[in-house]
Amino acid sequence: MKPKKRQFQILVALDDSSSMSDNRSRSIALQSLTTISSALALLEVGQLGVLRFGEKAEVVHSLGQQWSQSAGRRVGGQFTFEQQQTSLVSLLSLGTGLFTRHRNQAARSLAVSQLLVIVSDGRGIFHEGREKVTQAVMKARQAGYFCLFLIVENPENKDSVLDIRLPVFKDGLLQSIDSYMEHFPFQHYIVLRDVETLPQTLSDALRQWFELVTS
Repeated sequence: MKPKKRQFQILVALDDSSSMSDNRSRSIALQSLTTISSALALLEVGQLGVLRFGEKAEVVHSLGQQWSQSAGRRVGGQFTFEQQQTSLVSLLSLGTGLFTRHRNQAARSLAVSQLLVIVSDGRGIFHEGREKVTQAVMKARQAGYFCLFLIVENPENKDSVLDIRLPVFKDGLLQSIDSYMEHFPFQHYIVLRDVETLPQTLSDALRQWFELVTS
């Protein structure tokens, strides 16, 4: 039996909240888009969609649309980094819905591999409630797409997300003080403190993902 041809669908979700505004976010966001779109163009079998999320998540470039330099400029102009909250639950439910729909629309002769790249500072991830967020991450896994969380940090900030400690309570009593990342709900994440390394880091991660899904 001939192996099925494969189609890659990648959604890039950029955090549009105000906590990102000092992270050179606009350039990071656009750089990550450029890197991913170039990688997909080389493969010639990919669709790229862009989401922004703050108080709620929305599509700024849909998966079926052709990606181009002018689309890149138009998408870049959609980000204000002024939203006051970051809803991961809204983002994951939008991503899951889009991927499910597009997988169902793909030709039967194609094997579809789907990747969601979240670009955010990764802080305050449980503000909607730990259970809600964990459930949304679980649903995403069950929907069969791969999630990569790119935590971008401002190198001028002294504190890193890796330094954050989290009090853990049980029955109202303090059990322990854990590292924040110990409870981070996303299995695959990269902490990026140097924007200059973004294209290389992202290219490596994409290459590993391509190899993983085609092997």
